[in-house]
Amino acid sequence: MLRKILFILIAVAAAIPVSAVTDREMEEARAITAKAYLRYANNGSGYLDEITAKSMSELESKLKAKEKENLAAFKSVKVPSDYASWDKEKLVEFWAVTFFTSPALDANGKAAKSRVRKQISAMTVSAPTKETPAATPEPAAEETPAPQSAEANPAEQPQEVTAEAAMEAQEEILADQEAIQKDAEEAQPVTPQQESHTCVYVLVLVILVGIVIWLVVYAANLMKRQPDAAVSGSKSADASADDDELRQQTRKAIAKKNEEVAELHRRLQAEEEKSAAIGLELERMKLERSRLEDKLATLREENARLQQAPAPAPQPAAHRSAPAYENTSAAEHAAIQPAPAPVYDTPAAEPRRERPVAEQPANARVLKVIYLGRANNRGIFVRADRRINPGNTIYRLDTNDGLVGTFHVVDEPEVVETAITAPMDYLANGCLGEDLNDTRGVTRIITESPGTAIFENGYWKVLRKSRIRYE
Repeated sequence: MLRKILFILIAVAAAIPVSAVTDREMEEARAITAKAYLRYANNGSGYLDEITAKSMSELESKLKAKEKENLAAFKSVKVPSDYASWDKEKLVEFWAVTFFTSPALDANGKAAKSRVRKQISAMTVSAPTKETPAATPEPAAEETPAPQSAEANPAEQPQEVTAEAAMEAQEEILADQEAIQKDAEEAQPVTPQQESHTCVYVLVLVILVGIVIWLVVYAANLMKRQPDAAVSGSKSADASADDDELRQQTRKAIAKKNEEVAELHRRLQAEEEKSAAIGLELERMKLERSRLEDKLATLREENARLQQAPAPAPQPAAHRSAPAYENTSAAEHAAIQPAPAPVYDTPAAEPRRERPVAEQPANARVLKVIYLGRANNRGIFVRADRRINPGNTIYRLDTNDGLVGTFHVVDEPEVVETAITAPMDYLANGCLGEDLNDTRGVTRIITESPGTAIFENGYWKVLRKSRIRYE
């Protein structure tokens, strides 16, 4: 009975396939580790992501100079020779952990441990074909005469006890195996479903591995583009800086031109005021000339009258200074206002009473008329003319002394037409009235009370505005 049990155990052990690492699988795992190590050791080795190699020789034929240089450190690490007894877990443990503990390896390359673990875990380690167990059931059965060896060698009796315990254990194991076998036979219809689930898991794993590889390739390409992005970013920053500088220069140029325009505008206003002052001064000089011409004409008439009059009788020497005023004009005579001379009862003094001095000032001051243009914001009339100047004349100024006068709006059709086109420009600075902008249907401008103007610094200026109304 014992022999039969041992025979069954040996047969079962021989039937179970043993997973072991072959030379081809060891070489493939080494190539996978080398590729991952070289990829992490050099960030510029993105081309390795597109290389597939099953052996070191195949991998080395596809490497560039930099990777061949880094491969020297990889090759310097010794590989154990007893890998034929390893299973898949030991293979993964060596290449993903033990191998990377070598100090000869590059620090950056050691970061490839996780990638190596994933790729080698995905490998299939097949059962060796040449390393089947040499022991057969027959030799095992022949070498199990335990009672004879126990009797021949009494020192080994404890082994007999152990064998008996083992027999009991083996009987229990056989019972369990029979139960398991029954359960397996009952569960045979479910096996295809389990296999289908396994296929699904494998397919999902393959898809996930593909996604990881794609993400790695994408990250590598993105890292390659980063320098270009940095260059483009710097170029865009430079371009934006140039645009800001150009905008600042443009603003400065515009501000400078605006200042020049404002300066030219101020100069133009100054020139206009200067021109207006010159025009007013010219008009004043014309008035002065007219006054002097009138005075000259009066003196000539006086002189002619005196020449035609009979010679006066001789007077005493004490009173000869009095006729000195006879050759002066009435205006000068009134301005001088000499002290009255004593009156003598002589016949020669009677003809002088025909031209009393008190009656002369009525003709000394002649009313002068000046036609003025619009008044500016400072109340200064911009021009003065002796006659109406269509398109420019707005007011008429009347003055006796050339210093102060009254003015009113000229009630002429051409003047009214000009004034109502822009009442705020032509009328507002010299006139007061209700709703000056309402010029619809206006045909006349009536001055209700004249304004007052004064002549100072060479131009006429508004002292008091006139009041007008429209008709």
